[in-house]
Amino acid sequence: MISKLNKSDFIKRLEQNTKVGDPKIKGTPIAVFTMFGKTRKKFYGEYTNSAFRLTKNAILLPIPYIFEGTLKSKEKTTTEVSLNIKPIWFGYLWIRIMPALGLIFINLILIDNGKNIEPEVYFLVNTFLLFMFTPILFTIRKRNKLLKDFYRIFEISD
Repeated sequence: MISKLNKSDFIKRLEQNTKVGDPKIKGTPIAVFTMFGKTRKKFYGEYTNSAFRLTKNAILLPIPYIFEGTLKSKEKTTTEVSLNIKPIWFGYLWIRIMPALGLIFINLILIDNGKNIEPEVYFLVNTFLLFMFTPILFTIRKRNKLLKDFYRIFEISD
């Protein structure tokens, strides 16, 4: 991909839009501990003159993906950007496995006490528990939105 910015302008925009820190922390539930000193910067991560690792700067609704990339100056007026999107292992599993474990665990408790529980209770509890899977859909949508914002901020075209 090619950015219309030269390499020095690209790095300046990284400085303006990135809070420096380990991006693996922001894509997990541990991100709550980074709420002190929150900024309005769009990205959270690390960068150098030739590479970057970014994720969304969010506390409550993080996305478990890291945008890793490298930069190469091309013709002094543009920058070639190679981008790779990788899941943050712990956050990715947290969003996908914890709802399934919760569903199984609570159903086991309900079945164990099944003699005293009406079938309507099973239905209501399981319907409520299914809403625990909605973050998977929101995560995919938020990842795509963050990628579009990245392209827009850094003026990248395919």
